[in-house]
Amino acid sequence: MENLIIKPSYTSLFSCIGPECSDSCCNDWMITFDKQSYKKTLSNKYLADIAAFAILETKDSESEWAVINLDKNGACPFLNPQKLCNIHAKAGEDALSHTCKTYPKRDQLIGPDKYKSLYLSCPEVARIVLFDDNAFQFSANPSGAKTIAAQSPAWLEKSYEYSLDLLLNSGLIWQEALFIIGLLAKTSHDVKTGKVAIEHLEIRYQQLLKMAKMGMISQQFNAISYSEKPQTHTFVAIHDALCTMHSRSTRPRFMSINDAINQLCNEENDYSIESINNSWNLMVENPVVNLDEIFTKFILYSMFHNHFPMHTDHDPEQVFQQLVIDCFMIRCYLAAVYHKEQQLTQADIIKCFQVYQVVRQHKPKFIDRIKNILTEFGLTTLPSAMSLLKTQ
Repeated sequence: MENLIIKPSYTSLFSCIGPECSDSCCNDWMITFDKQSYKKTLSNKYLADIAAFAILETKDSESEWAVINLDKNGACPFLNPQKLCNIHAKAGEDALSHTCKTYPKRDQLIGPDKYKSLYLSCPEVARIVLFDDNAFQFSANPSGAKTIAAQSPAWLEKSYEYSLDLLLNSGLIWQEALFIIGLLAKTSHDVKTGKVAIEHLEIRYQQLLKMAKMGMISQQFNAISYSEKPQTHTFVAIHDALCTMHSRSTRPRFMSINDAINQLCNEENDYSIESINNSWNLMVENPVVNLDEIFTKFILYSMFHNHFPMHTDHDPEQVFQQLVIDCFMIRCYLAAVYHKEQQLTQADIIKCFQVYQVVRQHKPKFIDRIKNILTEFGLTTLPSAMSLLKTQ
């Protein structure tokens, strides 16, 4: 078999919009230079004067030789008045740092194949993924690579394939689709750890499809109890971690979400999950946007981008629980913004998804924090995790 390059169409639809970007990656990001690119920039006569104070040598490794010293406003000093890159303009793409050359692109080898994606922490990527009707047309073409690589584990590939199919073809709303994927993740974990044979994955998958068609999945999800307390504890802990780790937590874009959340505090000045959920329910009853479609697209993106349920350190059920947390937090942010603005624009939706992903996709410690919170608040079973998505 030939090695393949697998990519969704959102990777081809993307083009950097530069100064028009609502949350530019030329601000507040740690930008590292490899040794070669650093020397090219330093030796360029048009850039040498700025480079002398704008780039700080770290010599951590050949690939991380120096970092950009951002100005007092958090902006890259190589930006010109039009907010375009002087390094690219004066020295060409080869002189750019690895960060600037590649972001928001993400390539990863899984088995013998290369999977291409983009980071949702970029607002323009978020816009395409969530709102472009042509974002999810997939292609698989020969890569031309001759390297012989080990195949990805069969349990992983089957879990990935079946999970995508359950999301798109089970006829369930997004919360119920997540629930059915969680039921499959339990079997994935059992197969991965050798408790049951791999044949059980297909048996379980076929069983779940039948259960969905019979209405049993919807019934089981509806039977999960709603409880404000674990939602409150989880939201407070994770939002606090996001505020602490977010490089732009004091910038207007992040603060607009935080201000919306603060408006929903109760008389004791505590975050009110009840108010957040009431706002969500009102939004669902008077739909200003197809939330089911938006969240289905987000889950589809997340599953492809991360090759669900693949993870080096976490088992399939933990990876699933983290995806539930992502949906829970973004749902809360959307509800808070809707309550504050009494509307939900496309720009609002993009902002809520993208701001969260700045930390979620680039801060490994945040994932560890989520894992600890799930354990601390007893949310490691499927019903308890899914209860976070109940709003009444």
